[in-house]
Amino acid sequence: MTNPIKSTQLSQEQLLWNHFRAGDEVAFTQLSKQYYKTLVHYGRKFTSNNQIIEDAIQDLLIKLWIRRASLNEVESVKFYLLRAFRNQLFKTLQLFKAVPLEDDFNDIHVEDSSEISFIAEESSNSINSKVSSSLKQLPERQREILYLRFYQDLRVEEIAQLLQIKPQSVSNTIQRALATIRENWELVLLLFCWFTF
Repeated sequence: MTNPIKSTQLSQEQLLWNHFRAGDEVAFTQLSKQYYKTLVHYGRKFTSNNQIIEDAIQDLLIKLWIRRASLNEVESVKFYLLRAFRNQLFKTLQLFKAVPLEDDFNDIHVEDSSEISFIAEESSNSINSKVSSSLKQLPERQREILYLRFYQDLRVEEIAQLLQIKPQSVSNTIQRALATIRENWELVLLLFCWFTF
């Protein structure tokens, strides 16, 4: 059973996309504003250089506007823009001869994820910090996949397409990452109980 709210939002998103494809400047501006922060936030996972992120977003928006008539309908505008932005950002990074920073996924905040919100609510700042630390210890690919799944709410199939890997690989990576985090949670909860009683 589909969520009627999500379906309504998705159809409005697609309608806006179709207006943009037809040359509607207001729709283009609205899409740009709606997804700007999402693209900036995603860009910061690869580089801390705001100028490179801004340049990549501007280049993407220009290309989208120029090619609007040849663009296809999309199921998810957010997914399409994240994928297109990721490709553009890597081109921009190569142009500036910049290297993506491996540790930029460290700024994921644990309290945003439904999977670990219980820990954030029930624990002190030191516990929250410990869980964040366990996220930072995950390999970069695992952190990126968790970010796309739980923070950008992309489906497994969309993540697979974005990263050019098989959906089963995405599912396996998510399971491995969550298993690692859960192992650390047990230690975190033991420490929490020890220091609070």
